[in-house]
Amino acid sequence: MLSKTFNVVAFNLTWLGCVVGREQFWWFFTPLVAGYLALLVRSQIFRISKFIMLFALGVSIDSLLTAVGLFQFEYASFFIPLWLVLLWAAFTTTLFLSLEIVGRNKGVAALCGALAFPFNYAVGERLGAVSFGVTDNLTLVTLSGIWAIALPGMFLIAEGEIRRTNESA
Repeated sequence: MLSKTFNVVAFNLTWLGCVVGREQFWWFFTPLVAGYLALLVRSQIFRISKFIMLFALGVSIDSLLTAVGLFQFEYASFFIPLWLVLLWAAFTTTLFLSLEIVGRNKGVAALCGALAFPFNYAVGERLGAVSFGVTDNLTLVTLSGIWAIALPGMFLIAEGEIRRTNESA
């Protein structure tokens, strides 16, 4: 359960369940994600304070994009829906495990952020999880710019924690 392979599979299943199931199924994934987080913290994969910082950054960015009208959700108007909050908790674990290799090169992280985040939101939009408040192209270009900067920044934060944890061990 601490492997990179398990982490990427678990995240993708959570993504699918939360995006497709949204309000109907997020509650099913909540105890699973919470238990997984507890296991990772107990195994010293990361410290809870670092997790909270990265999780809050992702939730804040999406909440800001919702507040300004770029994202529109059926059951949320200012803050993001609970299924997306849960999805951010699951995604944050990937920064320390399955995506850690991406974060080693900040240029690769920027490229991944610029491509993967808009792609994921476009898929979510096609599945009815989110609507874009402006044109698809403007939304995707905006997301690309934001995540080309934010994802490498998230890896810098995660990397600093990993280094401190390893040095103190």
